[in-house]
Amino acid sequence: MKFDFDKGWSEAIAMIRSNFGLLATIAGVLIFLPSAFAAILFPDASLQIAGGNSAQPDMDQLQEAMQTLVAEYWWLFLIVFLLTSLAQLAMFAFMRRRASPTVGEALGTAASLLPSFVGAYILQVLALMAPYVLLVALPALAGLSPIAVVGALVMIPLVIYLMIKFSLTTAVIGLEGERNPVAALRRSWRLTRGNSFRLLGFYLLLAVAAFILFLIAGWIVGLIFSFGGEQTIGFGTALFAGAVDALASVFMVSIFAAIHAQLSRLSVAGDSLEA
Repeated sequence: MKFDFDKGWSEAIAMIRSNFGLLATIAGVLIFLPSAFAAILFPDASLQIAGGNSAQPDMDQLQEAMQTLVAEYWWLFLIVFLLTSLAQLAMFAFMRRRASPTVGEALGTAASLLPSFVGAYILQVLALMAPYVLLVALPALAGLSPIAVVGALVMIPLVIYLMIKFSLTTAVIGLEGERNPVAALRRSWRLTRGNSFRLLGFYLLLAVAAFILFLIAGWIVGLIFSFGGEQTIGFGTALFAGAVDALASVFMVSIFAAIHAQLSRLSVAGDSLEA
């Protein structure tokens, strides 16, 4: 039994339509506002850091500016990350068919699941970094450049494969209430079994469509705000970035919830046939 592209998309759209008001409220408060604020703050700070010595900073100055920016505003990055994660978990809680929680209940559930999400996220990062360390970094440090090059070629598809296998981890935590990070990763791995290539194709189609829509919307927004001054353009860009983050989160949560639902049904059907 294989993942159905059309059914996955149609179920995701149905979830958005039935929960759009609540999803938009959470995304607006916990994602749009923090993201827009960060987008307003970061350009101003980076310009102040990079433009101290010259009107046109070179690449080294820009790299140093970004490092300084991250070191100075790491706390804001962390807050935006945690709020976005909280919002996504709350949106998953809304999509539990049997629960039908209120906004407060969904946020409470999301807050209780946040430590599990952070733990699973850290484990995913470590798992994705492992191929680079073992196949590229260690051979390069040992002076084995040819092996490092071959390792890089092997690393890329391996990392993509791991990303697909772990792609439903947040959905497992949010929809099933799984609090064990390792168990959530294992559950995602089992659900995607036998459908990794189909999921890769589905994700690629969504990524291409999202990229095209982003370019078109960005061009329209840029054209509208270009009639104002630099501050107007910066403010409009920040609002656009926040809106993109919020809408992307709503669609991503709905899509992963639909994929989780379909693969869960296929898993149950497969177990029934084996029994």
